[in-house]
Formats: sequence, structure tokens, C-alpha cells
Amino acid sequence: MYGLVDCNNFYVSCERVFNPSLKGKPVVVLSNNDGCIIARSNEAKALGIPMGAPLHLYKTLIKKNKIFTYSSNYTLYGDMSSRVMSALNYFVPNIEVYSIDEAFLSLKKFNVQSLQDEMSKIRECIYQWTGIPVSIGIGPTKTLAKLANKIAKKNSSNGVYILTISNQLTHILNGMNLEDIWGVSKGWGDRLRSIGINNPMQLQQANPRQIRTLVSVVGERIVYELRGESCLTLEEVVNKKSITVSRSFGNMINDKEILKKALANHAARAAEKLRYQDSICGGIYIFIKTNRFREQDLQYSNSAIINFDELTDSTTIIIEKSFKLLESLYRSKYNYKKIGITLLGLRQKSKSHLDNNYIIQGNLFTHKKNQQIYMSKYCDRMKLIDEINTKMGKMTIFHGSQGMIKNSKNIKLEPDKWRIRSSYKSPFYTTNWDDILKVS
Repeated sequence: MYGLVDCNNFYVSCERVFNPSLKGKPVVVLSNNDGCIIARSNEAKALGIPMGAPLHLYKTLIKKNKIFTYSSNYTLYGDMSSRVMSALNYFVPNIEVYSIDEAFLSLKKFNVQSLQDEMSKIRECIYQWTGIPVSIGIGPTKTLAKLANKIAKKNSSNGVYILTISNQLTHILNGMNLEDIWGVSKGWGDRLRSIGINNPMQLQQANPRQIRTLVSVVGERIVYELRGESCLTLEEVVNKKSITVSRSFGNMINDKEILKKALANHAARAAEKLRYQDSICGGIYIFIKTNRFREQDLQYSNSAIINFDELTDSTTIIIEKSFKLLESLYRSKYNYKKIGITLLGLRQKSKSHLDNNYIIQGNLFTHKKNQQIYMSKYCDRMKLIDEINTKMGKMTIFHGSQGMIKNSKNIKLEPDKWRIRSSYKSPFYTTNWDDILKVS
């Protein structure tokens, strides 16, 4: 059996953990730059606010109904997600983190007869330890577990629902849309309906080879999964083959120096992700673009790639190389909306058998001594910076090119125009000492 744990209205739930007064009240969370509504409490849903609704079209409704509005706080949400996943891992050793608010569980070692009680206890513990409510769907396959989770959210009184191969399943599949099934897109649904398959029950009874020909091998697997035959196992976390960091600006940017600060921040973040998975990169791809929706502006987009002589995980080197590419891409007459960086040619670091140091592969003309100097100069430094930022809070130490200002108390990042709009952002709470809740 498989389980699918899904955090209920996750972003909203995170905000409520640290502001209990929000419980029972309508709450929405916005996308980057406060553009669209990407999370809604049940109370906000009841007021008719759809998912993905542009904020500016619903400001009147929000004001009229006193709906609490928050900018997305991904630092907080990411940390809360880690806490939920750690709690799950305490009870279930084999889990697959599917998204920031979802995880599949392998329940092979659990007694089927006691699954309802066991999952209910896990659900209660997660809420007690993290403050995040979750729903748990259980089924003989991952596809059916995902379906069971939908039912647990809507109809189950205790947030846990077990779906088995029975008349019950037949009734459920007959009453659903094709797109309700995990992996079935609208395009696939239209193709299936064109041959007379109008609901998941008919899909379950279809010829798997016909479905494979019509959509893909994934469609064939869905047929078997709906029949209770497991085709999708838990996937282990694998390192990314490339890493991309990009953001749309809060305002249109023309100044090259401001663009460099934005790019430096993206490069630094990408380098952190690179080191987190113990990888090194062999090159970078930089892109820059204007806003194609502003027809009154001149339009421009361009990109460039550079391959490194030596693989690296150094923030300093990655920023330096990205600045060189920006010089070739920048045109002064345009107003830019977005800039981004992708790290290419990622490889896993390898450790020396003689000591615990990582070996960085050089080119044919790299002297071994120079390679050792490189390792000492950059790898240890980067490792130390990451450790400090982990312990003391994000951006405790950062690269000067990211932009900073000094005052009498501390050093902090400049509030540059390129940063995304977040007019309604809550404190970080769990990752910044200054944002820890204080009890008076």
C-alpha cells in the first residue's frame, strides 16, 4: 500500500501557525511580485476567489470581505515543509518528497487492518509538532493513493481515507472527471474522450496498448495503476542535472549596475543550491529579456553561454563569469523585466581516498599544485560561508556585488528596485533571529 500526505492549504496554514488569529478567517497568499492568488483558505474559497486570480481584479472583494492578504514567503514555507517531511520520516522510513507540500509513503511494513488508526495518529502528531494540518490518502498504487487523498480532503471526517479495489472504487471512478486522475492533462482527456472514454472507470477498463498508442507509455501505466497494479515505485531524491535561478523584477530596470546586483544574487543562490547537492558545474547560461506584454516598449531578449576551464562550485567565480556574459548581452536602450542564470554541466564531487577533501577535476594543462591551491582557496571558504549562513540565518555573509549598505548596527542588502514586490510579506519566523516570535 502507498500513502499520499498533502498539507492542507499549505501556504495559508504556514501563516496561521505563527498568527493563530487567522484561524477561521479568509486568507490568501500571492505569487511573486504580488501578482496572482496562489493559495486560499477554505473561507476565501467560499467567498468565490478562484485559484490564480489576478490581485488587482479582486481588490474590491478582498477589502469588502476583510480578507487577509500575504505575499509569498518561500523561506518560511520551505522551512516548514522540511519540518513536516522530517516528522513523516520519523514514522515512515521510506518516503518520496513529491513537492513542497506533498509526500508519498511506502506502507508495506504496516498492518493493513490498523492503517486507519496508524495514519490518524501520524496526522495528529504532525499537527502537534508543526501546526500544519494534513490529509492522508491510502491506496494499492500511487495513482489510487493520490485519488484517495482528494477524497480525504473533501469527504473524510478525520482526514484519512483508504481506497481499495472494490465496488466502492467503481462508484468513485464513475463519478469523476478524467482530469481528476493524477497524470491526465486536459489534452489527454480530450484525446481519450474522442475514442469514447469519458470517465476514469472507462479508462480503467480500456485496452492498455490502445492507451499507450493514443497518449504515451505513461497513459498505459495509469490504466494498470487504476486496476491496482503498481507501476510507479517511490523515487529517490536525485541531484538536478542543471540549476536555474531567475525572477521577474518588481519594476522595469534599465540601469546595468542594478542588473548586475540582481544577477549576482541569482548566481549566489544557484551556487548555494549547487553546493547543497555536493555538485560542481562546468559552465553557465545567462538570459535577459524585456516585458513582451508592454507593447509600448522596445522588445529585446538574448542569452549567452560560457564553459569553464575547470569545474567549480565557487560563488565568486560564477558571479565573475556571469558579469562577463552580461556585458555582451546588455543594451542600454531597453527596459528589462527579467534576468536569470542556469548552471550547466553538473557533476557530482568525488572525495579523495587519502583524506576527506573533495577532488575538483581540472583540464589537461592544470598543474596538480594549482588544483590543490584552488581547493584550499575556494572550497573551504564556500563551505564555511554556507555553515555560517545555515547557523546564523540566510545572508549573514554574502558577496559584495549583491549590493549592501552600512548603518551603525549592521550590514544588509539594499532595497533595490529589481527585487520582487512583496508588500504583504510576513516575518521569516524560523530562519531569522530578528523575526523570532516574542512573548510579552
